[in-house]
Amino acid sequence: MSVSTLFLKKRLLKWNFALGSVFIFVFSNVTFAEEMPCRLDPPYEAPEYVDPPKLPASKSHLKDNGNGTLTDESTGMMWAQKDSYADLNKCLTYTESLKYVENLETGGYDDWRIPTIKELSSIYDDTQENIMAWDHDKEYPLALDSKFADGAAYWYWSVDCGTTELTQCCAKTLYFVTGIIEMRRFELCNNGGVRAVRSTSSK
Repeated sequence: MSVSTLFLKKRLLKWNFALGSVFIFVFSNVTFAEEMPCRLDPPYEAPEYVDPPKLPASKSHLKDNGNGTLTDESTGMMWAQKDSYADLNKCLTYTESLKYVENLETGGYDDWRIPTIKELSSIYDDTQENIMAWDHDKEYPLALDSKFADGAAYWYWSVDCGTTELTQCCAKTLYFVTGIIEMRRFELCNNGGVRAVRSTSSK
């Protein structure tokens, strides 16, 4: 490269830096790009697909009897496959639930009753997330085996009652979305109902 060419390159660079811009000039097949090597980033590679974790096997041991009932072989209790909400398409108060189980004849049995909170807890299954409530809200899946009928209530009455200083007012309920046990006044029913139960040793 001649002295005059080198002088011209330096002069042009000085002018372009002063103007706040940079250009690459070609002289005698030599460019300034040779003095500023490029770094090419490696091409993007998507991470390997991983299947979402699967829920563990159900804790319950329910046998479908084929007559609208399920038998829990681990406890010996028989449950109505449909709860009152799935059966009637409406919620029930505590008093209405009592009348419902008294008149129930599912599976040919007429000795159905409201379960205890302990019995309800035995079918609460936190390994399950089934969109089987009456409104099928995906935000509130039930921790309930899919062998139970679709259209279910969100919570159930138990026979475990509470009292005030004057009178009985409330009963324990089990919320099948989170497993929370709450005391509810007898006259409430929103989203709730009864899951009828009987003992398999009953005659």
